[in-house]
Amino acid sequence: MDVTLVKRCQAGDESAAAQIFENYKNLVYQTAFLILDSRDDAEDVLQEVFIQAYRSLGKYDQAKGALSTWLHRITVNRCLNWRRRWKFFGVSLDETSENALQAPVISADQRAEIEALRQSVRKLSLKLRTVLILRYYWDLSYAELSEILDLPLGTVKSRLNQALHILQMNLKDEYAPCTLPSSEVSK
Repeated sequence: MDVTLVKRCQAGDESAAAQIFENYKNLVYQTAFLILDSRDDAEDVLQEVFIQAYRSLGKYDQAKGALSTWLHRITVNRCLNWRRRWKFFGVSLDETSENALQAPVISADQRAEIEALRQSVRKLSLKLRTVLILRYYWDLSYAELSEILDLPLGTVKSRLNQALHILQMNLKDEYAPCTLPSSEVSK
């Protein structure tokens, strides 16, 4: 289905472009939000990603991976560039979103645990945070992470292992029964 949409979009079919956007806007937005921790920045990155994707659609090669993998890669690169751009101007991107953790069905204890985890994830370097989000939020394979991040498989595993170790260390005092994945990285 994606292949057909891409070909139609490359031929100038605007409805195909709209369909690609509809199919993948949540993937791009959620990835950007989790990496940047800002709804406004995620919305800006969402626009930039699809502008770049439409301009570069002729370079997309389905033999190298799924459209979602290609869009993940563009999103991650845009987020890294976005972060660098704002860091250059001295703007902090680590303010908590006002709408975070507003789900009414979780208890105060669960909300506190989620916030502690968010704070710990937020403290990770952008490289570690990105690999963690792509692996555990999007459930991507190590091979997909390697392709998206343009890194050797060993580096992906090493970064993921490092991120999990840091999270466990940060959370172990506060939440002893931490259920973060531990040995999966050695697979």
